[in-house]
Amino acid sequence: MFYCQINDFHKLRLLHIFDAEELYELVNVNRIYLRQWMPWLDSTNNVADIESFIKSTLQQFANNEGFAAAICENERIIGIIGLNRIDRDNRIGYIGYWLAASYQGKGIMTNSCQMLINYAFKTLDLNRLVITCATENQRSRAIPLRLGFTHEGISRNAEWLCDRFVDHDIYSLLASDK
Repeated sequence: MFYCQINDFHKLRLLHIFDAEELYELVNVNRIYLRQWMPWLDSTNNVADIESFIKSTLQQFANNEGFAAAICENERIIGIIGLNRIDRDNRIGYIGYWLAASYQGKGIMTNSCQMLINYAFKTLDLNRLVITCATENQRSRAIPLRLGFTHEGISRNAEWLCDRFVDHDIYSLLASDK
């Protein structure tokens, strides 16, 4: 089971099916903001879509291929973080995250990422972590830089985002960097 206490108010915990309704409401409240950066948003239209997502991440966790965790403040979900994919052969984890707009700028995502980094290197014995984010997403790009990741370059037209392709900045952190 994945669980990390960040501080007195914040924790990371594995998503569960019972989170579907709360998570769907959070997505809906933040839909306009999230649509700028999250290509999955237009295909997330009801609680059943969130349930399907959670089931797939629980299966991923069971297969040791990645996971999604709720970022909670006082037991309330305020965002998601996880290893979207784990390449076991090469010991690489791919980090993904989002946070409700009203909780940004408070260090919550930086602290959440730091906990995930510690878990990935110490518990999962990964060697390399990767974060990619749209080049225009300044807040998301600030996280890996703040945490000491190396900017490796730009992947052009890396993602179809609603109505256009966007470039991604690629950042990495090695276990030996820590």
